[in-house]
Amino acid sequence: MNANVTTVSLKSIFAKYRLRILGTWSLVVIEAALMLLFPLLMGIAIDDLFQQSYRGLYLLAATGFATNLVGSLRRFYDTRLYSRIYASVAEQIVQQENQKDSGVSITSARVNMVSELVEFMENSFPAIIDATIALTGTLVMVSILQFNVFLGCLIATAVIAVLYGLTSRRTYRLNKGFNDESEMRVKVLATKDRQAVAGHFSRIVRWNIRLSDLETMNYALSWVVMIGVLLFAILVTVRSGVSTHGQVLAILMYVFGYIESVISIPLFYQQYVRLQEITHRIDDAGRSETTSTSELS
Repeated sequence: MNANVTTVSLKSIFAKYRLRILGTWSLVVIEAALMLLFPLLMGIAIDDLFQQSYRGLYLLAATGFATNLVGSLRRFYDTRLYSRIYASVAEQIVQQENQKDSGVSITSARVNMVSELVEFMENSFPAIIDATIALTGTLVMVSILQFNVFLGCLIATAVIAVLYGLTSRRTYRLNKGFNDESEMRVKVLATKDRQAVAGHFSRIVRWNIRLSDLETMNYALSWVVMIGVLLFAILVTVRSGVSTHGQVLAILMYVFGYIESVISIPLFYQQYVRLQEITHRIDDAGRSETTSTSELS
């Protein structure tokens, strides 16, 4: 390993392992595209069965097997790829912190934080790709099948984007406080002082609760909006005189897929905000060890 350590971030990790990561992400795109076909094929299968035809069932089964094959291959490959990436990046972080003469407490905490960067690339980013494709695809399908429902979905998306945008700074500040305290763990435990240890974990709990409360509030408000979208979709679809049961099912399944995507993407955004704080923390070469007495703001 080169002693001249480089910046550790999502961008630098991707740059170093670009081809291998793009390979696994391409499988994510294929898997997501196949999943997007399921509501449509289920609607076709239902309508074909009413016509005494098994064509739709065959198409649905073939798509299901193909999706399973692609998804399984990706997961086998991901485990091997990202385990090696974590081992390499963790070693780099240890060298970087040793060059800065950081304490064991900070080094240990930052090695753990780096695992969050790799985990994000392994699990969360593929889920973001999947959710983005699902969101875009379902909106296209809904716009074709029922345009008024499509307009309702667009309005709901804008409302939720504004909601999470307004709370992003607070999310960053809370994660900073949580990580500041986490970096003190080894040092506090080394004191073997019962009161100091209890105080440390008490502060960890308080930061964690505040983060969770903010996420829960955003999640709850988002679901209120999504319930409104679902009720609106059912009402408009049934009243519009859609010709077949299969088409009604397809529209409503696409709307529900849209709801799942819209609910999940902001949660990934909050995770990304946390990783931005971790990246800034790791990259700050002049940062000194933080104290455990930072006040909760």
